[in-house]
Amino acid sequence: MTALYVHLDDHVPPSRQSRRRGRPRTLTDAELVCVAVAQVLLRCDDERRWLQVAPRRIGHLFPRLPCQSQYNRHLRELGPSLTAAALWLARATPSWWDRLRLMDGTPVRCGACRGTVNRSDLGEVAGYGHDTCHHAFSWGAKLMLITTADGAVAAFSLAHPQGTG
Repeated sequence: MTALYVHLDDHVPPSRQSRRRGRPRTLTDAELVCVAVAQVLLRCDDERRWLQVAPRRIGHLFPRLPCQSQYNRHLRELGPSLTAAALWLARATPSWWDRLRLMDGTPVRCGACRGTVNRSDLGEVAGYGHDTCHHAFSWGAKLMLITTADGAVAAFSLAHPQGTG
């Protein structure tokens, strides 16, 4: 955790939202990304549960944790920082340097009604496709992951659900 924080604090610029007016945030961008990584590493999927458990698990590292709405709002703004942290962690795994890569595509449902389809900004990527897991056609995209042999994500993208592969 300490190495990740130092890397983020040195190499990832703060978001524009962190320089906003008003009350200062409870955590810096680098601290919040570290808290989010700790959430994943400690396998806590629910944010509400995580913010209840976090003071006991990582409270010695981050004594000031935000409430759930601040945590979610600030985290949504840090997409590029989260991507940089994930890439840095993936490159720290020994299998990163292996030539073997695995690729998988998972359907992601984006909408169920025609109104959602018409309002969506995913028109270039999303489309109708067959979701074999749910035995139904749905409007959405396919999340493509390229990973190392031990599962560290090397790259990701959204693709049309009826694309090749």
